[in-house]
Amino acid sequence: MTDAPSILLSVPEELLDAVADRVVARLLASNNRATVESDGRWLTTAEAAKYLGMSPNALHKLTAAREVPFVQDSPGGKMYFKRSRLDAWRGE
Repeated sequence: MTDAPSILLSVPEELLDAVADRVVARLLASNNRATVESDGRWLTTAEAAKYLGMSPNALHKLTAAREVPFVQDSPGGKMYFKRSRLDAWRGE
């Protein structure tokens, strides 16, 4: 038996970013349905700011200074915050 030939594709960065955005959105939608009130829930910037009792602008300043835990889907892209990590960051 011989190995199957491999295929190498070159995909533009913009297409990869668009696919990643769609995957994250679907995962977040699925996660939100399954764990709406769970500590493990991922929050958008607006949701995290509201949860922390601050403005989205104040939260952006904290993320720019890398003072609050977050993940980003791409450089300069959307940010997401894990509720349990925000609680730990606040010292709860």
